[in-house]
Amino acid sequence: MKVSKVTILFYFVKLRLSRLFCSNQVSQNRKKKWQNTLMLSPFYKKLVDNNQELPIMNKALFMRNFDLINTVGIHKEEAMKLAFESEQTRDFSPTINNISIGLSSGTSGNRGMFLTSSKEKAIWVAAILDRVIGFSIQKRKVAFFLRANNNLYEAVNSTLLSFHFFDLKIPLEKHFEALKELKADILVGQPSVLMGIARIYQTRQIKPTYSIVISVAEVLEEDYRQVLYFIFNCPIKQVYQCTEGFLGYTCKKGKLHINEDWLRLEKKYIDDENTRFHPIITDYLRTSQPVVRYELNDILHEDKNGCDCGAKSTVICKIEGRSDDIFRFSEKGKEVIIYPDFIRRSILRASDEIVDYTVTLTAARTISISLIVENPLKWQEVFENVQYEIQQLLNEFEIEGVDIIMTDHKHDLTTKFRRIKNEYSTCISH
Repeated sequence: MKVSKVTILFYFVKLRLSRLFCSNQVSQNRKKKWQNTLMLSPFYKKLVDNNQELPIMNKALFMRNFDLINTVGIHKEEAMKLAFESEQTRDFSPTINNISIGLSSGTSGNRGMFLTSSKEKAIWVAAILDRVIGFSIQKRKVAFFLRANNNLYEAVNSTLLSFHFFDLKIPLEKHFEALKELKADILVGQPSVLMGIARIYQTRQIKPTYSIVISVAEVLEEDYRQVLYFIFNCPIKQVYQCTEGFLGYTCKKGKLHINEDWLRLEKKYIDDENTRFHPIITDYLRTSQPVVRYELNDILHEDKNGCDCGAKSTVICKIEGRSDDIFRFSEKGKEVIIYPDFIRRSILRASDEIVDYTVTLTAARTISISLIVENPLKWQEVFENVQYEIQQLLNEFEIEGVDIIMTDHKHDLTTKFRRIKNEYSTCISH
């Protein structure tokens, strides 16, 4: 089902006005419509009727109540079956009652599922045009490299944007000739994929001609951003989006803003200094599947200085990673935690030769490190420097008896790339 250009334009104007005039607050009219939506959800109607507080959600609770939360009568088993069949056949066009079904990548161990109606597709496209790509009457081609396609993207073909899906199950090298022939205006992908594409351009000594490159799905770290900007020679924008919706975007000043003209943002601080928080999101535009007080396990840092782009919405200066990837150790009967940022800083101190890396907690007292270095002949020297810096970090936290070992650097592009990972399944915090 195609979304008409007129419908997209209508929502584009509405969202542009809300960004300009209420960038940090949700209008009363929008809240009223949202309250009507809640009454269509059996889960939330019961709570509202009984004057109960709306609970904080997480993925497990959300999926457990999938049938009762959604407002379009779709059952979890039916939707999950369709979504898995689409992933196996790579045909993402089927819908249920004109509702598109999508799956999250499931990096936290549980796969989320999201529903999208025709109206929600139009709003999403309008929001992306307004906040990320910019409006144009000329049709533009978008090349997007993702783990899975979705009707959310295909629905807008032949209107303002022409989306071309490149399946990450196929190696990037095999896509490259088709990518060149497409001559896309906009390139979209997760940072690790964009880096892979950039390296192919560089190796083949071909000059890219994109007007915008958009990073999605993974944390866009500063070293990646600098390399991508150098190779693509165009703006590198970041879209903060997940199963729970389109949450944030990079403004013209290069800062990441939360879409607070349709999202309510609650901050759950997770450190004593109140610098790191989990976002708790309420989306006032989602109708087929209400997202209400949904706590993400992303670790965000707020830029207290705001932004001089004109928007008054919350500015995020850093997405540090996920709480699942905090390193946790038991030391003398107490839990000691190390946030991902401390590990990143240790790596940066170790050597300028490091091109990429992973640091993984694989057991209670084992940290595995993989490295890609500029000069392979210096690999051992760089690894020893990294070992030293990580050991110094552990000493600072008075953590003893940890083995720091080397491992091969591998990454499957169909999964999200995380430099800092906690894979110790029996972590004491769980």
